[in-house]
Amino acid sequence: MGKWLTILIGLILAVIIYEVLRRQVLKRAALKIRLKGQRTVDQAMSTILGQLSSTTVAQQVGGALHSVPVADVWGRGVMAFEYVLETPGMVATDLPEIRRILNNHLQAYARDEQITAYQAAGPALRVTDAWLRDGQLHLDIAYLMNEATLEYLEDLRRLSQESK
Repeated sequence: MGKWLTILIGLILAVIIYEVLRRQVLKRAALKIRLKGQRTVDQAMSTILGQLSSTTVAQQVGGALHSVPVADVWGRGVMAFEYVLETPGMVATDLPEIRRILNNHLQAYARDEQITAYQAAGPALRVTDAWLRDGQLHLDIAYLMNEATLEYLEDLRRLSQESK
């Protein structure tokens, strides 16, 4: 009886250790993929904001470029990142134009850098949301590189339609 109990406890411990290690490996791999996607979007935004600094609309945009993943809210694997930029003097009526300009530049950047979307589902890089708060422009930029991000965009589209 004692021998079987020892074997059973050993097997349970082996399964637990295996699962813990497997989850750590998967978590590390997901983090590497997210960081690669974040670097891609950061580089695109840095390039685009540099190009836009000479235009009158974008002269209002300034500050250090820093992105934060929105995946904590939407789930794992979502390649969407929020940027907060100082925009003194910008008003809410400027948002559609800013969105249009940024989307055009993101599409051109993706084309030039040969960044493709998951299953050719439209532009690989796009502004998913933009809003003003306390003189700051908040932008959510999605990098459509996987199924989770595609589902995230579909969820946003459904939410947008429901709120109308």
